[in-house]
Amino acid sequence: MKKLSTFLLIIFVFSQSIAQTVFKFDFTGYTGTHPTLTASTGSATLNQSGLANFFEDACTGQGFAANGWDANDYIQIQTSTVGFIGPFSFGFDYRMSDIDLGNFDVRVSTDGNSFTTIGNLNAVNPSVGCNAFAASTLSSAYNNQANLYIRIFKLNNAVTALNRLRLDNITLQATALPVELTYFQTEVSDNQIINIRWETATEINSSHFVLERSRDAVNYKSIATVEAAGSSKTQKRYSFTDESALFGTNYYRLSQIDKDGIQQLFRPQAVIIDDTNLPFGVFPNPLIGTNFKVKVEDSDEASLNLIDFSGRIIGININKLTQTVLEITPSESLKLGTYILEVQTLGSLKKHKILILK
Repeated sequence: MKKLSTFLLIIFVFSQSIAQTVFKFDFTGYTGTHPTLTASTGSATLNQSGLANFFEDACTGQGFAANGWDANDYIQIQTSTVGFIGPFSFGFDYRMSDIDLGNFDVRVSTDGNSFTTIGNLNAVNPSVGCNAFAASTLSSAYNNQANLYIRIFKLNNAVTALNRLRLDNITLQATALPVELTYFQTEVSDNQIINIRWETATEINSSHFVLERSRDAVNYKSIATVEAAGSSKTQKRYSFTDESALFGTNYYRLSQIDKDGIQQLFRPQAVIIDDTNLPFGVFPNPLIGTNFKVKVEDSDEASLNLIDFSGRIIGININKLTQTVLEITPSESLKLGTYILEVQTLGSLKKHKILILK
């Protein structure tokens, strides 16, 4: 029988349906030439290669303006998508005095060296006012990247020294992760029970957590469902005690399900139960439930009898876990009280008292 407990602490949860701004540049307050700009919203920096920049009226207030923009020149934005999930939408407003504007080319990279084109856009010249559009969507492959680089190139017809291209409201939008996990820990206690703990920093629209266990880190089986906080901006701590862990390596995987049914998986944790130093006897003891384990000198030579308080022998099913550890499943439900397990092995008889609490 598993024990379940939930401790309140901190939680931020972001609904998967809520758009979140990763960054936005509106260039408010900039004058003169700046080698590097910081985002007005979110965390990002902007610089340029081959361009002499200045700032003037653009689409909504002040914007980034440049002339003499050749095909190899670009604007680069560096940001992080940690805590966000895709798909991402990248967009900007533009205005240009040239008649034949040509194309924009948007490229992305996670290392700043190898770039992939995500949008080759045929721009329409807005000689008066501004055009707004979003480049091709960035896929979920860019989730949780410590560094994301976005470059805007001007293709086909370069911007001459006599004309200006103005960019404004350069924005990247995504959806924040529904749960920000602070830690996910597993620990083996002295009686070979595994204590599992996790903490969230934030939650939004969170329904519940599912805890799974696996022997091979491939095929997982659910062992617990824990109700989540829902929506919170304070830390939340959760815990679960696995009293049926297997000897050898156990893999535990945690997933969060939001109220829309969308699942978020976290990285599995491995924990090893070694029976080498486990003392001979029954565990866990006292026992809640019916199944228990017993360590013997040699499981192949062991003969076992489970006896109730009236002296009646109760049928048992025996599953060999290791050469010295057996899992015992009584053929009937055990009532509250004291039982005796007789273990005969290698010419000796040992009696172990078992206390059933439920």
